[in-house]
Amino acid sequence: MATVIYSNMGDTDTKVLEGIWQNIPNINVVEIKRNTINARELVNEAIKKEDDLLIFTGHGLPGGLLNSSSHGGTFLLDSRNVQLVHAKKIIGVWCYASSFAEYTHLKGFFSSMFISNAGEARANNCYRSKSNTITEQEILFCERLNKLILTETPMDKWVQNLKDQADMNIDIVNFNYNGLRYFS
Repeated sequence: MATVIYSNMGDTDTKVLEGIWQNIPNINVVEIKRNTINARELVNEAIKKEDDLLIFTGHGLPGGLLNSSSHGGTFLLDSRNVQLVHAKKIIGVWCYASSFAEYTHLKGFFSSMFISNAGEARANNCYRSKSNTITEQEILFCERLNKLILTETPMDKWVQNLKDQADMNIDIVNFNYNGLRYFS
């Protein structure tokens, strides 16, 4: 089994993340939207139930995965509920997920600051890539990550595998992929 905790902000940045779990059999997607009233409870129950693969996606900060709902606090995953995570494989794709994982001692594959729009590109001194390139590259990243999951490639090989497939000459790709981390 696999579970996705998907904090859907309703923007293109998070919409493309759906490619991560495409065609994965027996997947439970817990999608949190702006109007989800019991978001935190839904997430906590899903985390408790998942023993195999747990994927966290959306926007975030070093403090955790942001809650896209206007109910239930700032974060869906943070220091208050991270102890509930016990899945064998954990994937976190949100800005600063690796900082959160390192601080909370989560094991698995995580992104760091991950540029997903032109504003983030400018804020991180990446000026060569236009919005369409940023979105295209984010889609490619999600497709590549999906393939690694589906082929059951060992997670400790993911960072190098993803870098080997990417055009590291593209400024935002270089930035994003150099921030990928695996903690064992």
